[in-house]
Amino acid sequence: MNLAPFNAVLPVIAAFVIFIFGYVALFISLMICFFVCLLIAKGIYEGAKKARTYAVRSAPAKTFISPDVDTSDHRKTPLLIPATSR
Repeated sequence: MNLAPFNAVLPVIAAFVIFIFGYVALFISLMICFFVCLLIAKGIYEGAKKARTYAVRSAPAKTFISPDVDTSDHRKTPLLIPATSR
């Protein structure tokens, strides 16, 4: 019984082609992940910029006074509420 001669060239070529396609697929998937991460980072950066701009613009419009600061408003209200006559 004669066996067909083993040709080692075809498996080597197939392995090389699979190796190249694997690296190309890996490179493409890494590039997709890189660009998605860049988009997420840019979104976070732009959102933080807009939040800071909003905070800077609205800060002067809001008057924040600490409760221990002496203002003239509390002097206008009486300390004791007068009792009503019965």
